[in-house]
Amino acid sequence: MPDLVRLVPVTNNPVYLFFHSPRNLGPLVLRMTLAGFFFFHGAQRVLGWFGGAGWNETLHFWTSSNGLGWPSLLVALFLAGELLVSISLFLGLFTRLAGLAVAGIMSGKIAILAQHGPGFASLELPILLWAAGLALLCLGGGALSTDRAISENLLPVVG
Repeated sequence: MPDLVRLVPVTNNPVYLFFHSPRNLGPLVLRMTLAGFFFFHGAQRVLGWFGGAGWNETLHFWTSSNGLGWPSLLVALFLAGELLVSISLFLGLFTRLAGLAVAGIMSGKIAILAQHGPGFASLELPILLWAAGLALLCLGGGALSTDRAISENLLPVVG
């Protein structure tokens, strides 16, 4: 009888490692907190909700010479990314990528505030959010995440 193909856990598969996350609730709490924070601020800037300026005013301020003077494409990507990150975190889908995006967005915010801000007090929240993004990059989505469901159900073993 020929050797049967043995199924091996896919611990070395990069796709599996991208989706795999622990079963505990820590990353879930972190995801939901960040999702709420990014949705609130993204909806202010993009949709004008919660007393925000909305897309046109935000784009004008960030691209004008009186504001930040950034290129329009960069600002548009940043604004759209802020809302997409919140949705991704809420669903726990592509959590590691969303964590990397949070860390990137907060790195930019930290750089701006370090140069133009009133002092360390203005850096505390961005640094905390940056660290939370890096934590999700390392941990994944945790319990009740789409990533975990994918890793457990669609990528359980490789033959």
